Amino acid sequence: MTSSRTSVGDPAAIRVEGLTKRYGRRTAVDDLSFTVGTGRVTGFFGPNGAGKTTALKAVVGLARPTAGRAFVRGTPVTTLRPDARLLGVHIEPCGAHPGRTGRAHLRSLAALAGLPRRRVGEVLELVGLEEAARRRVGKYSMGMRQRLGLAAALLGDPEILVLDEPVNGLDPQGIRWLRTLLRERAANGGTVLLSSHMLGEAAQTVDDVIMIDRGRLVHNGTIRDLEQSGESVVVVRTAEAERLSRLVAAAGGRTQRDDGGGLLIEGLDVTEVARLAQRGGVLLEEIAQRTASLEDVFFGLTGGADR
Repeated sequence: MTSSRTSVGDPAAIRVEGLTKRYGRRTAVDDLSFTVGTGRVTGFFGPNGAGKTTALKAVVGLARPTAGRAFVRGTPVTTLRPDARLLGVHIEPCGAHPGRTGRAHLRSLAALAGLPRRRVGEVLELVGLEEAARRRVGKYSMGMRQRLGLAAALLGDPEILVLDEPVNGLDPQGIRWLRTLLRERAANGGTVLLSSHMLGEAAQTVDDVIMIDRGRLVHNGTIRDLEQSGESVVVVRTAEAERLSRLVAAAGGRTQRDDGGGLLIEGLDVTEVARLAQRGGVLLEEIAQRTASLEDVFFGLTGGADR
């Protein structure tokens, strides 16, 4: 893919202004505004229930907003004509009938989009589904369905990709393959907007971050600026984590457990934590200062609630 097809108009690939989506009395997205830059991979993050999928559907025209507007290359999504060469979308599920083969599903989509039939074979090879192409989709694993959805989004070799949780179901090799694919597309002038719960992996892929909580924007900027905005964290391992947590709280710090069973401490530096532990008689097995990661900042901005 090259940038030579880039449309003339709004310099932002995607622009969202005051987007609101309500379902009855529930507000899923609340006055959301952000931009997605050309030639960038932008991560769209937030806790479960934050409104990510709803917002992405509104951005690509799959949901009608209650208020606000979304633009793709300066054109309102509501007036945008379907064009697989401009916009490729994968929002789960893959949409294929379980009784059809993967190849037949993609051939139908290619025909509807006016794309050459040979493109089906190209994307099947690209996503690693050549051998499974003759199997019925109902027999596919979750990872294979994910690859089929990605193949559909890539059929038109689009300028802009919008992907909702694209790494779900992929094995480590598949995740690495997808990361390389997305980075290469951005390097060649393409644009990617993706949501993900795998923040550690996403940090290796994205250039920019849009973060929302309860439907509202909490950050829109580069990942570097976001990570530098966070506090450094003290990582501690001790058999007396609960006792140390009480001491930290009394000193004005905050604690939470990490995935490896350690204790993450914010608001105090490594020297202060070591002194607290010594005065309180808490034996530390390990203590270290760590710069803030994307996950750390995410928890700080959203409270870490998985709603």
